[in-house]
Amino acid sequence: MLKFIFNLRKIFIVSLVLITLSQFSFAQEKKKIETQEHFEKIYDSIVRITSTIPDDARTAGSLGTSRRGTGVVIDDKHILTIGYIVAEADQILIGLPGGKDVPGDLVAYDHSTGFGILKTILPTKLNPLQLGDSDNISEEELLFVMPYPDQGQGSGARAVSRRPFTGWWEYYLEKPIYTYPMTQSWAGTPLLNTYGEVLGIGSLYVQESVQGIQSPGNLFVPVNILKPILSDLLKNGRRTKQINPYMGINSEESNGKVYITRVSENGPAANAGILSNDIILSVNGINVNSIKDFYLTAWSLGGPGTSIKLEVERNQKKITFDIKTVDRMDYFVKPKYL
Repeated sequence: MLKFIFNLRKIFIVSLVLITLSQFSFAQEKKKIETQEHFEKIYDSIVRITSTIPDDARTAGSLGTSRRGTGVVIDDKHILTIGYIVAEADQILIGLPGGKDVPGDLVAYDHSTGFGILKTILPTKLNPLQLGDSDNISEEELLFVMPYPDQGQGSGARAVSRRPFTGWWEYYLEKPIYTYPMTQSWAGTPLLNTYGEVLGIGSLYVQESVQGIQSPGNLFVPVNILKPILSDLLKNGRRTKQINPYMGINSEESNGKVYITRVSENGPAANAGILSNDIILSVNGINVNSIKDFYLTAWSLGGPGTSIKLEVERNQKKITFDIKTVDRMDYFVKPKYL
């Protein structure tokens, strides 16, 4: 009888523990965005970013000297945005949720991903959003595009593609998030899942969010590629590992050929003698037929400082040049705080 009572008590205690754990788990369960109040709370984590860039900045000609966009608070100090809004900026203003502007600093910039991280110069209470899992998105899931209110209206969207993206400015993403329909306020705008977690940061307008179909949409940089380098960026202001060598070449591809459209002034390619309209044939003896092939082949040879042998066609003649690459961060005009 005593044994039976002892076993009964043990069963009761185990059951009580399981119930308690299940209640705790339920309490910890993520809540979906369902009400107007939920959206208003999310806007407490969205900021406006305004930057001024010096006239002599490397990016002044292509991106302008006055830039605006959105950022999202990701911890009690830091704001995540797309880096081109603040690259080479000598003045940054952060518009807080209440509308007040405060001065900001560029904490870190990473060209490989495109992310920029800011902070307010003066101590400011910030309400962060959590980073979600950008590898876990279904085509059926409703997503939310949330720019700062005076930058544009929030809207719903769906992820319609995860194909690679190659940019003419020596930029490559393996698995960006293409969304449809388009928002006109994409720069730095966070893409959220139904739990209010940040999945990506807005970077571009694209004509084909679905490949091969005229479907105006946007490209978001996924946050999962930020997570492995975040601590490095916050500590050093830039990545210190796996840095792609910078050549200073803008290019486009057509019919299996890679054409150079521009070389950056005083950049590695320009210093080596590369000219616009040259056609890239090979990198260190390896034939390339696309911009993706060109980038990945060049980057596989080593980091900044690597010498790259580029064979080009110019006026129907083959010429080979040796390019001494650099770190793109060292090529930029640096603001006082980096």
